[in-house]
Amino acid sequence: MVASASISEVITMSDADDDVTVPDDSSYGTLSGAFWALVIAFGLGLFFYDFGVVTLEEVANGQPIGIIHNFRVTMSVIAMVGGGGFVAVTGWFVYRYAAPRRETAAKLRPGSGRYTFSVWSLGIAFLVLMTVFMGAGALAQTDQAADPTTQAGTDRVLEMDITAGQWFFRYDVAGVPFTQGNHVVLPADTVIKFRITSADVIHSFAIQELGVKKDAMPGQVNSAWFSVEGVEGERTITVNGTEIPADTYQVTCAELCGKGHSQMVSQVFVVSPEDYRTWVEANGGTVPESFEASEGGHGEEEEGGH
Repeated sequence: MVASASISEVITMSDADDDVTVPDDSSYGTLSGAFWALVIAFGLGLFFYDFGVVTLEEVANGQPIGIIHNFRVTMSVIAMVGGGGFVAVTGWFVYRYAAPRRETAAKLRPGSGRYTFSVWSLGIAFLVLMTVFMGAGALAQTDQAADPTTQAGTDRVLEMDITAGQWFFRYDVAGVPFTQGNHVVLPADTVIKFRITSADVIHSFAIQELGVKKDAMPGQVNSAWFSVEGVEGERTITVNGTEIPADTYQVTCAELCGKGHSQMVSQVFVVSPEDYRTWVEANGGTVPESFEASEGGHGEEEEGGH
């Protein structure tokens, strides 16, 4: 019967048969832990700066899409640093412990790498918690904003009612004498306040480019707003034989609502305020006072300023 050997004896015998020296974590573990702590601290510092300074300060004057962009930039940087570091470490281990470099596998010493492992574990756990709590806090502030006109930087307001159903969106815009279906025309530099409900099952009105998403519930009316700054003129729409520049944004349903869910799409055509007035009047409508009054107000302020 073979007598059992202690862990230290097994390691000693293994080291004697192996030409490659196994690093002893006790000799450099503290320095290694300190180094990785600085690396993670840099990432956390960047995270805090972006969320704690840039994001939270811009909530008062920014739209939800701005917050989402900040999230994306921050998480992209973290992914590149963390993912790149993981790939680099993996590559090093593949090179360091590849079969051509040693004939037998080395035994790990008890506690080897404990400092590095502890630092990485704490750093990642802390980062995940900050992502959840700070991200949720920033988005909650945008949802609770009392004055969207301040955020959008304009007093021009237009109201719209949206009805979602299997599998369509219907738009009733103030001042427009008919319901719009496959697409809806809206003005830029204007706060679009909309109310949405569902005619049958649960749907969700989503414009990914603008960071807009609002659920449509049967028997319930939900409210939200969005605004588009300026028009680049990526396409044109025709009004009385005249083409006017417009930008296009796709509307999709973001809630699984049945077999036609994937085809439940429509478009938003955004035109300049002046062209929007022309379009409404050409279709027999009249822009509401909230749209006209704000323009007059800005005009008076500008004249007074001169």
